[in-house]
Amino acid sequence: MTSLRIIPFFLLKGKRLVKGTQFKDFKDVGDPLSQAMIYDAQGADEIIIVDIEASRGNKIIDTNIINRMISKCRLPIGAGGGIKTVQDADECFRAGADKIIVNTHAILRPPLVKELVKEFGSQSVVVSLDVRKNKGSGYDVYVFSGEKKVDNDFNTLIKKLIDCGAGEFIITSIDKEGTLSGFDYDLYAVVRNLIPVPLIASGGCGCYEDIVKLHQQTDCDACAIGKLLFLRDYDIVRIKSYIKGKKVLTREA
Repeated sequence: MTSLRIIPFFLLKGKRLVKGTQFKDFKDVGDPLSQAMIYDAQGADEIIIVDIEASRGNKIIDTNIINRMISKCRLPIGAGGGIKTVQDADECFRAGADKIIVNTHAILRPPLVKELVKEFGSQSVVVSLDVRKNKGSGYDVYVFSGEKKVDNDFNTLIKKLIDCGAGEFIITSIDKEGTLSGFDYDLYAVVRNLIPVPLIASGGCGCYEDIVKLHQQTDCDACAIGKLLFLRDYDIVRIKSYIKGKKVLTREA
């Protein structure tokens, strides 16, 4: 069994980090460089940083921010926001990103994933999906930071993205995001059976036990944590210490 990775999830708006609830009501939570240095020192496994305005603004994440982070941190950085071409991704890699995160443009044009994998390798391409539970028993996928629902069937879209070579997925429950009410365990249990590559759960983590439950019920490879770290008195060292005490395998902090 692989170690459960603990990943701080940075949402970038302008040059500042923000946290909200269900993709709205954002509050400033600090500077990306200083926060990255804190979680690097605490023993986070990696950091994901995504510019939530980039796709709507027809731009990509500010690569200077990536470069500043990697100049001060040892841990891997996954970066995304507005990436829609191989050239966009190359700019992020040249700035020091270890992985690129693609969301809106990969969903609207899945062959983008194939192009990126051909150029950089599947291990470097992470597909991010933002989903909301629908009135039936399934999930709808949203793009442009949760603003627009797409017509694609959730399961069919995942299969298409896997066929295009996606090396990892991060799936965020919009319903749970920022609520601190626990993960959507049913979502990740279902998705785990669809995805043969590493899976990162995001949205809703509110306490230590939520992480333990995620591991026990879904076998996700990692959890992305935001508000729990930024707006509650939790840190990576104590999180890892607690879950190790619950027999969850994780790398030393």
